[in-house]
Amino acid sequence: MVDKTLLYIDFKNLINFLKKYSVTPYVNQSLDEIKPLSSIEEIKNRQDKIDALIEIIKWDGTIPLYNASNITETFKRLSIKDAVLEIKEVIEIAEFLRSCQETLNFLKRAHNKKPFISQLIERIKTLRHVYQKIIKTINPEGFIEDTATFELSRIRTELYIHRERIRKLLEKIMEREQVRPIVQDTYIALRNNRYVLPLKPNFNQVLKGIVHDYSHSLKTSFVEPMECVELNNEINILENEEKEEEKRILKDLTSFIAKHISELEENLAVIKDLDFYSSIALFSIQFNCVRPEITNDGELEIKNAVNPFIYLTKKEKTVPIDIFLRSDKMAMIISGPNAGGKTAALKTIGLISAMALSGLFIPAREKPRVPLFSGIFAIIGDEQDISMELSSFTAHMKAISDLYNMAHGNELILIDEIGGNTEPQEASAISMAIIDAFVEKGSRVIVTTHLNLLKSYGYTKPFAINVATDFDHETMTPRYRLNYGLAGYSNAINVAKNISVPSRIIEKSYEYLDSQEFMLNELISSLKKKKEEVEKELYEAKKIREDLQKRLQALKEKRDEYLKKLEEKSRQKIEEIEIEIYHAMKEISKKDKASLDAAKKRIEIIKKAVVKETEAKKEDIKIGDYVKIKTLGSRGYVTDIDEENDMIEVVMGNLRTKIKAELISKLPFKEKVKEDTKQEVHLEYEKIEEPQINIMGMRVEEAIKTLDRFVDRALIQGMPRVRVLHGIGTGRLMNAVKEHFSKTDFIKEIKRDEKNTGVTILEFA
Repeated sequence: MVDKTLLYIDFKNLINFLKKYSVTPYVNQSLDEIKPLSSIEEIKNRQDKIDALIEIIKWDGTIPLYNASNITETFKRLSIKDAVLEIKEVIEIAEFLRSCQETLNFLKRAHNKKPFISQLIERIKTLRHVYQKIIKTINPEGFIEDTATFELSRIRTELYIHRERIRKLLEKIMEREQVRPIVQDTYIALRNNRYVLPLKPNFNQVLKGIVHDYSHSLKTSFVEPMECVELNNEINILENEEKEEEKRILKDLTSFIAKHISELEENLAVIKDLDFYSSIALFSIQFNCVRPEITNDGELEIKNAVNPFIYLTKKEKTVPIDIFLRSDKMAMIISGPNAGGKTAALKTIGLISAMALSGLFIPAREKPRVPLFSGIFAIIGDEQDISMELSSFTAHMKAISDLYNMAHGNELILIDEIGGNTEPQEASAISMAIIDAFVEKGSRVIVTTHLNLLKSYGYTKPFAINVATDFDHETMTPRYRLNYGLAGYSNAINVAKNISVPSRIIEKSYEYLDSQEFMLNELISSLKKKKEEVEKELYEAKKIREDLQKRLQALKEKRDEYLKKLEEKSRQKIEEIEIEIYHAMKEISKKDKASLDAAKKRIEIIKKAVVKETEAKKEDIKIGDYVKIKTLGSRGYVTDIDEENDMIEVVMGNLRTKIKAELISKLPFKEKVKEDTKQEVHLEYEKIEEPQINIMGMRVEEAIKTLDRFVDRALIQGMPRVRVLHGIGTGRLMNAVKEHFSKTDFIKEIKRDEKNTGVTILEFA
């Protein structure tokens, strides 16, 4: 893909837009290097990483990343032999290590860690001992601590003593009676790194000393009394010793840090990776992007594709387009009126395809499918080169010729207004020849045109498809949708008529319009009308079919309900008779065998009279089956079967009892039972996309009910925590949430969000 193509389809603008989501400045180069990849494996690898960051951001928020523009320069200096870092550079390294620890802690706490995140966690080295050594040596204000070394502590102690001595000496000098008249001010000054007194110019009549400076008005002399010279000298010596010791400390500290330069650079690489994929993930979330499937089957299918730059301009008014190009279609010819959206559609196809092949998620819906093109090339806009004295048409043809020489097959070629800026008949002929040539090479070609002969070409060639940009002929405004299988017509005369061009001009235009052109426009218009009629009929037929399906479903439900009621009624009748039979058999058992046999025959006759068809054998009741106790009408499930005594153990609520098998009937529905007799319970619930709920503005009672339902779903889904957005206000909602959940045993901790006091976090046990 040439750089001009990236510029034409706004891919470079997209990269610059992605940079707005980045935190660190050193990730810009990585973003600039984003381009279509050459293998599906590479694309999937990048998609997986973006997917991992989207999950993290959705569930846990944005990742805390370190931002220091010159940390890379500091690392370069560390690699130089005998280099000594400045204090501010050492502090930057400490801040970098602290940020790495924060990032690591954030990733470890993340709710959903995909393999890429786990790999990053493994790569981050906290270097805790390096961080501790730095903060013990240098405080956050950039001052080397006295405790850094014993020698530094000794020097600073002596400095403090000497400074106190000279301060007291100078104060005593100022208090002398003969010196008071010549003292200009009562403070001790520092000039040329020596402690001095502000005296009047005539000081030498009273005090011997060395003048180190004068005031602007020359009315004050800054004098070092002779009796202070030796003390000042000692202070200067100690200060030099202090500086030398500080340099030695920084040198040792630099050498210590330099031993870990590889770990520091690896940490920086992790931060770069996180910022790179986080920037893309944040963009994907804002523009509702989805992961496309990259295929080798040649099918291009993208539903509701949105050009990000059109969305930034039009917001909710943006009209998404459907992009379809079957594997057997090698050429797409987009036609329609001026300002009807042809170029916008072409750019959108190019940009979305380039994004998909670069491993990025794309602003679309459902599951887009994009072929693995070997390259994407575009000619959009005026190619005229004044410096080379080329006309628009010549420059246009030269650009196409260059593309043709570069193409080897399986490219996506995008050409705006193919064959424009010349005579229509010849333009049509050369445009068709260009498409043929690219198709013969195995390239896919998408062009925009106003040429009617080229539209006819789209109808006659089996490998080509016409696509019309939708246009409202009543309001004379574009609808920005694509109609597949139709050619659009330029509609120039109607547009001119709509903007009140004189009728004489309009009439003459129709006279000059070639009869074939007019007939073709009429044919296109007729085809569009017929297509709309067919689509309307299909829509009505679909509605009728859906209505019939609903009616059929309703009839089935009524039938099932009727059969169910009938079955239940029959069962109840059978159970009543069986109870009667049971009691009758008890009575019969007390009598003689002959009477018993007669009674049994009578019983069989009663049974057959009530139920026409019964099972020839006893019900096959197994452990785990749900059953009904005929004599009680209660329901339960089977936990044990005593075949020897023909007894069945049934659990009904908290009651466990053994009952004669003949008094039990199996319920009509089945339950799956595991070998260990435990039932599998399948719960259906609405899944939660993000672990947070907004109850701001609700009444307390309504909020608690809503929150209870949300927490139930979160517990079923296995979330470790949820965020409750209740706002600050009067604090009623916040207190109600805390009070309500403090009484439950499934909440491990209730805490306030550190960054937002209007949010409470519920940690589940």
